[in-house]
Amino acid sequence: MRVRFYGVRGSIATAGDENRRYGGNTSCVVVEAGGETIIFDAGTGLRKAGADLMRAHGPTGVNAHLFFSHLHWDHIQGFPFFGPAFVPGNRLGVYGVMPAADTVDVDGHPATMELNLEALSAPDPTAGVKAAMASQMKAPNFPVGLDAMRADLSFHDLPHGEKLSLTPFVTVRHVGVDHPNGCVAWRVDADGKSVVYATDLELADGDRGDAFKGLVELARGADTLIFDAMYTPEEYEGSAKAPAAGVAAGGLFPRRGWGHSTFEMGAAVAERAEVKTLVLFHHDPAHDDDFMDALAERASSRRAGTLVAKEGLELSL
Repeated sequence: MRVRFYGVRGSIATAGDENRRYGGNTSCVVVEAGGETIIFDAGTGLRKAGADLMRAHGPTGVNAHLFFSHLHWDHIQGFPFFGPAFVPGNRLGVYGVMPAADTVDVDGHPATMELNLEALSAPDPTAGVKAAMASQMKAPNFPVGLDAMRADLSFHDLPHGEKLSLTPFVTVRHVGVDHPNGCVAWRVDADGKSVVYATDLELADGDRGDAFKGLVELARGADTLIFDAMYTPEEYEGSAKAPAAGVAAGGLFPRRGWGHSTFEMGAAVAERAEVKTLVLFHHDPAHDDDFMDALAERASSRRAGTLVAKEGLELSL
């Protein structure tokens, strides 16, 4: 199993010398496992991922599966720039998760993705995740529509909690996590190895909450846990008195309820789930390279071996 990071930033892409080492593209992670290509999220990093896949498999030989954690802009904006989707002969399966009918998050949103349930129950083939992809490729937002993508595209709105077998040896499953409008964390198992992709989540109730317990069970014994650590503990609580190493000026106001986490939360999940390697992800766009270096030191002190994701980081499991 190979894991490569193409976009590690949260909320909005960033550019500039101050972000050169960690990268500024938004969420996109590619997992090669058991002969399958699995992509998590379609942030701006998806453009380069597509180019690399076409180089590796040929311009018409790309066969990939794209799984969305949720449908906020920073996780879908790269989709119209995924080159393989425009070339006949390539194949792309696109997956979202339907909201659980009887559960909502703390703000009353569905516990997984907030799709149009009314449309999902109708025979309209554009319902669900397909409708979300099509809507951003309409005037005045984009010059060409979804029909310009000439590859073999298939769109799937999975029932909440469904386990998917891509092959007899590669399985993908998920749990709902707490984020405005809903979100899911994913796990891939293949050839005795496993990776968990858990971004855009908050564990406001700590280890007593259902969100924590559900994520721990998903991540149990995983080789790698990719975890949303957008804020420092000081930023999350709004307790920073002044800018300092690893503490941004923005720490002066709290981020509770914003749907994101800290390296402390990630370490707690990794320890309880007995994860081998914790990788911090979805970095705040205000955190430059120097800030991220300081955060990496703090996170490593909290849990030895913790990594901070950078664009181009590749893990072989």
